[in-house]
Amino acid sequence: MAVTLKDIAEKVGVSESTVSRVLNGIPKASSETRERILKVAEELGYYPNDLARSLAKQKTHIIGVIITDISNSYFASVTGGIEEIASLFGYSLIISATGGNENEELKYINILKEKRVDGIIFMSGRMPHSCEQALLDTGIPTVVVARKVKSSLPSIHIDNIGESYKAVEYLIKLGHRRIAIISGTFADKESGYHRLLGYKNALADYELPFEEELIEEGDFKMDSGRRAMEKLLKLKELPTAVFAASDAMAVGAIKAIKKAGLRVPEDISVMGFDNNVISQACDPELTTIGQPVKDLGRKAIEMLYKIIQGKKLEKMAIYLPCELIIRNSTKSLI
Repeated sequence: MAVTLKDIAEKVGVSESTVSRVLNGIPKASSETRERILKVAEELGYYPNDLARSLAKQKTHIIGVIITDISNSYFASVTGGIEEIASLFGYSLIISATGGNENEELKYINILKEKRVDGIIFMSGRMPHSCEQALLDTGIPTVVVARKVKSSLPSIHIDNIGESYKAVEYLIKLGHRRIAIISGTFADKESGYHRLLGYKNALADYELPFEEELIEEGDFKMDSGRRAMEKLLKLKELPTAVFAASDAMAVGAIKAIKKAGLRVPEDISVMGFDNNVISQACDPELTTIGQPVKDLGRKAIEMLYKIIQGKKLEKMAIYLPCELIIRNSTKSLI
């Protein structure tokens, strides 16, 4: 819970207005009183932006963006969408890349609080309870991207289960019956686990057998897709199609298939998920599920701006649709 001026005033034994003047740098209190107030404020963990937000109502016109990896095309594209709209609203961004480290995420949440940002957009590989609580405790308007939250924090997503289902259903309608998946890490309870669940649901609805040997785990990066595909290629009966939970892993799978002397899609069809630049740069061009990554960023900053302006959101969780993009890496068996 955020520390208030009243908390400091009661502990020091002065009025809230005296605390306000000291923390605003107005030299009307004695040096002894000033020192006591500053000491108590530090001990209680009071941050200057509490005053800026609750009393002075100052605005910095800065938005803090916490992401995992700015070099990752997904995070870079979402951030690009945020920046595009933020500039129209007259906001600058502070971008903090954490590497997905929980301690780093907590550190940057506190730094953004100290910087008196007007709002925070949080998009990481997961949503630890500690980070969710820390975001709530700041009292700063916050929007979460692509992570489900248990609290009242607003969020924006895609339907990973439904979109993964769409990808596998497309392969099934092409006549494929032995379909493998290279999933994201199982520890990722959002995109990784949910895309695997969509795969399972599609198989069940079309009465196809679920086989553990057709599931390989990756980490959304190209090399993990290559390693996973190499394991699938050792199976006695090869899959006719592979659904990779990211374009990067799909390209890694294509590399492994070609290295084994097989062809895509003539021998094995490959489908990805993302529609980033690599999907069109690979050979053959990749059939994939296109995420509205820039729109995720645009909608996130639009939601945040409404909250900052004191407007009520119509929905606390928004889901944006994806698009099935058919290219040359998949083949009909019918």
